[in-house]
Amino acid sequence: MIRLDHNVNSILQVAPQASHRAILKHIAQAPARAAHDAARAWILNPKFYAHITLEMQENRALRLISRRRFSIRERFKKKILASLVFWRSLKLRLARTVCIPRLKGEGLMANLSHVLEVLHRVRPDASVHVDWVLDGSEQGFRYGQVGENVWTGLFRPLDTQPHHRCFHAVGMVDYTFWGTGKDYLKGRVLKRHRDVYNQTLVNWVEIVNPRVLEEVRSIYDRSLNGRLCIGIHRRVGNPLVSNLQGDGAIPSIERFIECVRAKVRSCAATDWAVFLATDDADAVPLLRQEFGQRLVVRDQVRRTTADEAEVHFSDWGNLSLADAEDVLIDTLLLARCDVLLHASSSVSTMAGLLNPALCLVRVAAVG
Repeated sequence: MIRLDHNVNSILQVAPQASHRAILKHIAQAPARAAHDAARAWILNPKFYAHITLEMQENRALRLISRRRFSIRERFKKKILASLVFWRSLKLRLARTVCIPRLKGEGLMANLSHVLEVLHRVRPDASVHVDWVLDGSEQGFRYGQVGENVWTGLFRPLDTQPHHRCFHAVGMVDYTFWGTGKDYLKGRVLKRHRDVYNQTLVNWVEIVNPRVLEEVRSIYDRSLNGRLCIGIHRRVGNPLVSNLQGDGAIPSIERFIECVRAKVRSCAATDWAVFLATDDADAVPLLRQEFGQRLVVRDQVRRTTADEAEVHFSDWGNLSLADAEDVLIDTLLLARCDVLLHASSSVSTMAGLLNPALCLVRVAAVG
């Protein structure tokens, strides 16, 4: 059971009254923890599989021009730049007031991941404001009209008034949330990572959107509850998404089907369902043909194909808050599954944090 329905206000009221000892301990540990963030960034950078050159088409899709692995010199330069994470993390940990701006070129779950990595590092008495108000300069976060606040459309506000003097948490600090770094953590380290960030979610984030809450409850109760539930998050296979995978490739539909069949056999399950969350329009009919009525998929969701732009890169006016709601609904339902078959993505990462008990199975492109 996923619980994000606690009273965030009560936590925020306690935060300014955090004990003096807890604040001093946090400040004393800040340099060492910032050094840990920088060391991880050094290890994981570059966060792409290879150096690629892309060309934007008229439909905003990206066409691959060239692709080659990073040279040793290029890798070293990127690692040097990653060391700047130390100062970014240290300033964040010491700031009394923090503003978390939207990442204008990213989708919903990548932006929520950024909020989460920041919230996990703020000092106990910090005041935090999330700025997801659209201003028209966004390239990939266009869930509404200019002036709309995407955060308050989905979640309860943290601090409703941005402070005049505050630290703007613009850059990434935990590289395991980004690119090929999503495949880095394993075993007990990954379990601890998921437990810790789940607690951050529970302490800070409350979903208040009524459509999201009702659809998750309704679909789960009607189609998933009481059955072995295997979740699939299938990403559209364009060049940019492929380059964010640790192996540089998107697993095929056939690989997902093989993994589902293997899981059903290993569990000796007779009553089972597959919940599909995907932005790939081509995946839905293929998986429906394979699994029939066992496939649970939300049909009224905007999708795309590999030769078109990803959904969150759509032109202004094509997306609304409802599209952000769809992403959140799918992610919450994936988190309610027993097993999640996935490639590297912010959606699958967030599902694993929402439910630390969820069994995550990274599907390789080659069996």
